[in-house]
Amino acid sequence: MQELFHIFGLKKKEIQTFLRLLELGAQPVSIIARQVGIPRPTMYLVLGKLKKLGLIDEFEQAGITYAKCIPVKNIPDLLASKQKQIEHTLEMFQEKREELEKLENKLSITPKIRFFEGKNQVMQMYEEVLKEKGFCAIFHPEIVKKLMPEYHYLVAETMREKHLKIQELLIDSKEAKYYQKTYASKNHQIKILPKTLQFASDTIICADKIYMVSYGENQVSATEIWNSSLAESQRTVFSELWKNA
Repeated sequence: MQELFHIFGLKKKEIQTFLRLLELGAQPVSIIARQVGIPRPTMYLVLGKLKKLGLIDEFEQAGITYAKCIPVKNIPDLLASKQKQIEHTLEMFQEKREELEKLENKLSITPKIRFFEGKNQVMQMYEEVLKEKGFCAIFHPEIVKKLMPEYHYLVAETMREKHLKIQELLIDSKEAKYYQKTYASKNHQIKILPKTLQFASDTIICADKIYMVSYGENQVSATEIWNSSLAESQRTVFSELWKNA
């Protein structure tokens, strides 16, 4: 029952007060405080919040302040009103989002880092990457095919099915040429790097985070760094490599 009222931002004692008052009906503040088991001065604060939210009404009778709950049938109207307020606030936020992001000091944001160890966890990482609208990556298909053969083409097929917008730079190899021939499309742009450029790890660059995938002997692991300024820097480096590939 209490979970129902968390949407109003009520704390435990405030919810208890409302539910007890619902059972008691209209009561003086002193009786409500005694029934709930909190001091009378605190009860005035609790009732003040409930009144502000529209969950109770107050009235005076013979110089004594009484409180009572609104009818239960009126609660859906309050919830609907709150939903409209949230939707309106969201609309205002979307209108001001660009302005707020310009004010945000991205360099002051501490990067969030996660680690993925082993094939299964790295595959979970790829599942998160595939939720993005698009990304760019430096990718070694030959190593991935060797260490993760069961996932290698599955990821590429999923990217094609979802029509993700992707740019990939591949480390030159026989597998890279096959991969390019098989999966290159308007949405999935692929270039092969010169033989002189070799990378022992993969890098995936999303809108506001990057993933670095490393390979060992029969082992694969990855690191996620969530920081928009770092992602932007990596995209700049990637763009230069793309232009010269």
